Amino acid sequence: RTIQKPTKMLKLLASLAAFSAVSFGHNVNNEPQLVKLHPNFVADYLNATTHYGDPKAGCESDEIAVQIQGVQGDFCTPACSLVKKCPTDVPEGVTATPQCALSASSGGKYCALICSPSSKDDAQCGTNASCKAISGVGICTYDD
Repeated sequence: RTIQKPTKMLKLLASLAAFSAVSFGHNVNNEPQLVKLHPNFVADYLNATTHYGDPKAGCESDEIAVQIQGVQGDFCTPACSLVKKCPTDVPEGVTATPQCALSASSGGKYCALICSPSSKDDAQCGTNASCKAISGVGICTYDD
């Protein structure tokens, strides 16, 4: 039996159900307090389907958009540590490997898709991305 990944709409519906199940406080008149979804939430949520995507399409909720100094392009990336491994859900067609390879000046560590810059496989980073050489290894970034 094959287990398929949830579709975007299914994930959105699950998020909305969880959101609506949260109980909010009441105001002074003991009436429910009205809240609404942030306008960008739905668009950002539906656009990001995996980790390590193109920031112009939106990043996952646990990611930030980054650009590496001296390297052209950018990408979405989650934080990582010795106890928090890098997510392995990569965009379709990507064969590069997620690794906890980046360090921020603030001290945080982040994941990157590590590729082989000398490889003849131009598709290792997926659509609209390419492998950029840095310090003897390669990192996938989006060029748009």
